[in-house]
Amino acid sequence: MATKNKYYEYTLRQKARGLYVNLTEATKATDTAPTKYSVMYGLHKEDADALFALEALAIKERYGTFTKPDDYQLCVVSGAKAAEKALAAAALAARGKSEEDAFKIKERAQARADMVGEYAGILTASSRTAFHDRFLDRYMMDLDEKDRASADKFGFRLAVLARPKPIILDTQLSFIEHKDKFYRGAWYGGTFKMSPWDRKTAEAKDGVSAYLGNQIFVEDGERFAGSAKPIEDEFGHYQGSVTDYSPSEAAKVDEHAF
Repeated sequence: MATKNKYYEYTLRQKARGLYVNLTEATKATDTAPTKYSVMYGLHKEDADALFALEALAIKERYGTFTKPDDYQLCVVSGAKAAEKALAAAALAARGKSEEDAFKIKERAQARADMVGEYAGILTASSRTAFHDRFLDRYMMDLDEKDRASADKFGFRLAVLARPKPIILDTQLSFIEHKDKFYRGAWYGGTFKMSPWDRKTAEAKDGVSAYLGNQIFVEDGERFAGSAKPIEDEFGHYQGSVTDYSPSEAAKVDEHAF
């Protein structure tokens, strides 16, 4: 039997590559989707393995068992699995299209597969609100009372690594001055909360979502071209919250299964 929602908190131990980065302006994946901030990070093996184990622990504690990764909708998968999903989604999307359109769909998917495939893990996370919402027009225009309260209390914060101490983007001036540091291709650190959720229909899967916590720019990297939005239809929809906790140990799982 499923237990009450529980959050599993984690702080990245190594820098992660920002494959898709949408941390300074909330957007919609589709016309009907909620407005969100979101990221897709490429992970080193240490963080990937720890998060694979944390996902398995979250599922096991909620349902009493963890079967295999393909049985769930997960917010952290291996780079190989993410590449496989991108290509499979493209093959489906190309059905019934002209030869030229089908080629373009598959070409873009191959580029995404090549991008994610080189990383040990791919993490997707998002949030409805951020601390810097108060500096933007959406704080009063787009957010309802509940979201404004969430932004004030739980909204994730941004920072830039600097000496002698990090620069916290907690004023409008600091936000404007440093927001360009958050782009596709740069390297980041971050904190996250993960939470299991129940399927809505018999055909769907139970899963684990990752919620955004505080994020810090670590260093520049080669910029990626194109949209800053995650590939939502391939990797899931997530909402977020704030966290600053790093777990010490998680369940042991097959590292090659994810």
